[in-house]
Amino acid sequence: MEGLLTVLLFIFALALIVLVMIQPDRSHGMSASMGMGASNTVFGISKDGGPLAKATEIVAALFILSALLLYLVK
Repeated sequence: MEGLLTVLLFIFALALIVLVMIQPDRSHGMSASMGMGASNTVFGISKDGGPLAKATEIVAALFILSALLLYLVK
């Protein structure tokens, strides 16, 4: 059980890294995040995420869940 959870955690970590890296850049530097031209965003994060953002949220939740389960099993 421990080995399976470790493998799943590793797979989710790699998937999370890939999903974050392939998402388009939405921030325009530090000045945009501090209110100088970023009226619709907070720290460069847009509310409209699209399918990549949803996939990232799901994989992040699975990563956290598998990490907690691995902690409880150990």
